Amino acid sequence: MGRIACLAVPDFSLAALMRANPSLAGAPLAISDSLAPHSELLFVCASVRGFGVRPGMTLAQARAIVPNLVAINRSLAAERSAIGALSDAAESLSPLVEPGDGCVYLGLAGLGRLYDSEEEIASELCRRAARLGFEASVGIAANKEIAYLAARCGGTRVIAPGMEREFLDWLPLDVLGLDDALEITLARWGLRRLGDLARLDSGAAVGSRLGRRGVELLRIARGEQSSPLIPRRAADTFTEETELDYEIENLEALAFVMRPMVERLADRLSMRGFVAGAVTLTMGLAGRRSFIRRVAFGAPSNDVRAILTLIALSLESSPPDSAIESIRIDAEPYRPRPAQADMFLPPSPAPERLETTLARLAALCGPENVGLLRAENSWFPEAVRLEKFDPPPPRPDNFPSAPPAPSSVARLVVRAIRPALEIEVLCARGRPEFVRGPNLGARVVSLAGPWRRHSMPAGH
Repeated sequence: MGRIACLAVPDFSLAALMRANPSLAGAPLAISDSLAPHSELLFVCASVRGFGVRPGMTLAQARAIVPNLVAINRSLAAERSAIGALSDAAESLSPLVEPGDGCVYLGLAGLGRLYDSEEEIASELCRRAARLGFEASVGIAANKEIAYLAARCGGTRVIAPGMEREFLDWLPLDVLGLDDALEITLARWGLRRLGDLARLDSGAAVGSRLGRRGVELLRIARGEQSSPLIPRRAADTFTEETELDYEIENLEALAFVMRPMVERLADRLSMRGFVAGAVTLTMGLAGRRSFIRRVAFGAPSNDVRAILTLIALSLESSPPDSAIESIRIDAEPYRPRPAQADMFLPPSPAPERLETTLARLAALCGPENVGLLRAENSWFPEAVRLEKFDPPPPRPDNFPSAPPAPSSVARLVVRAIRPALEIEVLCARGRPEFVRGPNLGARVVSLAGPWRRHSMPAGH
């Protein structure tokens, strides 16, 4: 079985909230099931735990110890976005990624060709997680369970093959996240470390006393528990969502809330090597209603200003008809246009800069007014159509050149005069015979195609 890494974020629910709202960073923060004084705390940050506040206390008890405690409701939307971003950081390194509870697991098969050591892989994972706003830790071991325990130790920790039992024996039982009843039972038995638990004689006796959870803990302590890595399916969209503490009724406030969401999406797309081709807005409105709007871009881009401008233009044309309570943004990933420079042709703009410029032009003029003009197959003057702008590829070196035309073949030259000149066409028997105008006078020697645009009086 290949080596497995675990990318974990301590106090994940709190980290997800601070990622969505960076102003909370450094505050004495706690998450409770409600904001009533008798509500229980679910999670508390490390600085608050230093004062003796623990999960399970009431909010009133915690504020008696830490008066400036900031209590906030748990946000499942922020946690879903955070686990998606953490998975993107891992998937930018390995295609085998399994999301977990506040962590992600990834297979390291094949990464030895890109990195010199597993310590370098762990450091790179931490750097990529930091780019997305996480202070993460990484553990690498032979299976998921030991890798998770290594990550719980903090920093980067690599457990060498064959050293699993030596690592597990000295770990305290606290790293397992036991419930209070099981922790008290193990303390009464005199067990303090995983090595003490692994030295119990019979697993059957542990099962009869502690149940299924006890047998599972015994297998973990002995390094025998090994669940398979189940990679997630490749994401079709990148999602950021938030639940608002207050209703939003104007587009200016909505743009202020959406900016950090779009910035986080752009960072995730860039890390995976994608650009956004379109976004879908899903807003929860007052009265349990929803509002869905898809905004397509003239050119895929990760330029935040251009994306926000296109969203604002779309919403201004048809805004939501009620106050907004929640926002979800789904970005559709596109591969950026590849380009190969030619040594003998003038330099062309870089693909990412060209796409950003096109996106900004679409934001200024509207997506329906940006593109490449093509002549229509029509006899009407100024007959053109607008197509998506796509620069032609450079001509290959072995492209066959056109053979020279024989001297007996007349070359046809069509010239369009701008601005158009007014001329007089003289007809005989319903056919043009002579044209006359400023600095122009000639007999018609041949004609083809549908030249008549409307009925003309005879003789003209």
